[in-house]
Amino acid sequence: MKKKIFCILILNLVTLLAKAQEGLNIAPFFSDSYAGIPNVTLVSMNYDKNSQRGMKKYKSISVADNSELADKIKRAVTKDGTSAVNKEVSYVGGDLYFGFYSLGGEKGSKRYLLFLNRRPKGIEKTTLIFIEGDLDENAVKSLIKES
Repeated sequence: MKKKIFCILILNLVTLLAKAQEGLNIAPFFSDSYAGIPNVTLVSMNYDKNSQRGMKKYKSISVADNSELADKIKRAVTKDGTSAVNKEVSYVGGDLYFGFYSLGGEKGSKRYLLFLNRRPKGIEKTTLIFIEGDLDENAVKSLIKES
């Protein structure tokens, strides 16, 4: 009986984590399928409601020296960015360099994407961050500046 309850709890947790990026093109990049790829760093953190100043979820992927994967991430970010309620983007040489996207959401579950593509500056590194929580845009920006 305890094993059944434990299995049900694990399945519910996995389902909840998957729903964090539900409906977003970037969701597949935070899966374990990218964990074993050289020069790819995945970070995933979940917080209870009272910690990290309202942040519930933080997920990131950094890719170095893999232009094919970096291009896939950039295309997914660009697609998700079209539905953003607010965005700040910067281009270098016609290529997306930086993007901050507020995807909206319900109170307590606002979603944000941060994208940095260093390739236009000659560095083969791309980073994508997904944040969800009870945070406004300024709070998210200040968290990133502290990092």
